[in-house]
Amino acid sequence: MGTSSSSSGPASGVSFDPPWLSSVASEIGSPLENISGEESDLGNQPTEPVTQPFEMSPPRRFGNARRYLGEYVGSGDRGTLKKAIGSYSRKGMGGAANVARRMRASTSAGAGLFNFLQGVSDSSDINVRDWVNQLTANNLSAYEIADRIIDQVISSGGSLDEESCKDSMAQAMSELLTINPEVDLMKMDNDSIWTVIELFMANEAFNRLDLDIGQLFESAKYSPYEAVSRMNDMREYLKSEIFAQIQALRASTPNPSKEEMNNLLQSALRLTFEIFEEEI
Repeated sequence: MGTSSSSSGPASGVSFDPPWLSSVASEIGSPLENISGEESDLGNQPTEPVTQPFEMSPPRRFGNARRYLGEYVGSGDRGTLKKAIGSYSRKGMGGAANVARRMRASTSAGAGLFNFLQGVSDSSDINVRDWVNQLTANNLSAYEIADRIIDQVISSGGSLDEESCKDSMAQAMSELLTINPEVDLMKMDNDSIWTVIELFMANEAFNRLDLDIGQLFESAKYSPYEAVSRMNDMREYLKSEIFAQIQALRASTPNPSKEEMNNLLQSALRLTFEIFEEEI
C-alpha cells in the first residue's frame, strides 16, 4: 500500500496547509446525514480556531527526515525511524499540531466512519434501516459491504487525500475481517468499530508520511525486500503508537459524538507526533 508514486512530496516555501484542504475535509464524513436527511455537525466547525494564516514551510523542510529515513531503511534501526518522524513533524510540518491539522480530512473521514457504523448497527433511523435492508437483500460478501460503506463515507473522491482515505478504510476493514472473520459489518459492536477507526488512522498516518517523504522507498539503492520490509515495520510501529493514544483518549470519551470523535482523533495524532519530536 502507499501512494508515494502519485507525488514527489510537498515543496518548501509554501503554506503548511494547502488552501483546498478545508473544502475537502468539509465534504468528507457526513454519510449518516446523507441517508437520514439530518444536518451534519462536522466540517463547518474547525477543531482549533485559526486566528492567523499558516506559516510558510522552510527551505529543505524534509532534508533531515529523509536522511534519517534512509538510515532506517538501510539498517532497520527504529531509533532512526523515530528521528525521521520527529524531524518530519517538527521541521517539515512546523510541529505536531500542524501535522494533525494537515490531516483533518483523515480525522473528518474517521469521525464520519465511526458515526456511520454506529448508526448502521443501531438502525434506529428509518432511512438508515432501509439502506441496511436493501444491502442485506443483495446477499453481498463482507468485502462488498465494506466497499458500500466506504462509498457512503467518501462519495466524491479525486484528491490525494480522499483517495488515501478510501485506501486506508479498505485496508482497515480488510484487517478487521482478518482479525475477526465472523464480524457482521452491519451489526458491529463498539469495540470492533473502535478497532476499525484505530486501523484507519494508523494507515492514514503512514500514508501521509509516505506521500511526503516516502519516495526513497522506491529508490534503486534498496532492494524490494528491504523497502517492503521497512514500510511494513514503519506502518506497524505507527499503528502501535496511534492505538495507544486513541485508547487512552477513548477512556475519557467512551461514546463520542461525531464532532467529539473528530477532536479526539486530532488529539491522538498531535500527541503521537509530539512523542516522536522528543527523539530529536
